[in-house]
Amino acid sequence: MGIKKKWSQEQRNQIVELRLAGKSWPKIAKETGVPKSTAIGIWKEHSAEPKPPKLKQIIQARVLKLVPNPRLMLIYFEDREGVARCVKKPESNHPPKSLVLVKKVDDDLYRLA
Repeated sequence: MGIKKKWSQEQRNQIVELRLAGKSWPKIAKETGVPKSTAIGIWKEHSAEPKPPKLKQIIQARVLKLVPNPRLMLIYFEDREGVARCVKKPESNHPPKSLVLVKKVDDDLYRLA
């Protein structure tokens, strides 16, 4: 295992600024004197800062009917037209017209919240 070389904060900031400006990794390495792979690692450290999690909205829906697939059911929303599929556990059977809370997964696919 090699010796870990410490790079100054000034060099780290310069790498991030150059990359944000659209420079290629070889050009950044040449300009800063930091090896290309190290510059990439510094960039990844910078971009790995915690981002706020996406909050998925919980929506009320009603069960339209169960389908032959035990993992799915059809749902509808009282405030809009159309039907959507909802993923559920095989053992959970909600009767038609019952109220369920769902989260959106895809265009017409939801899952129980």
